Amino acid sequence: MKQIEVKPMFEGQIHERQQFKVTIDGNDYQGIYHEGDIDWFHPHPEKDLSDDHVDYVESQVHGFMKENNQ
Repeated sequence: MKQIEVKPMFEGQIHERQQFKVTIDGNDYQGIYHEGDIDWFHPHPEKDLSDDHVDYVESQVHGFMKENNQ
């Protein structure tokens, strides 16, 4: 996993969310982070990665969001 990129969705609205993108082995995976939950866009990383690897990526996303007050 190279880095996590974050940009707001619906900024300033009641349903504001944080959209994120991670790149793993040259593949981009995107999702939405809101109130501690991660919802992946398609393709879901479980299609290409093991469950343990997905768990690790999600823990990195959670940590990044907490550190950056997202």
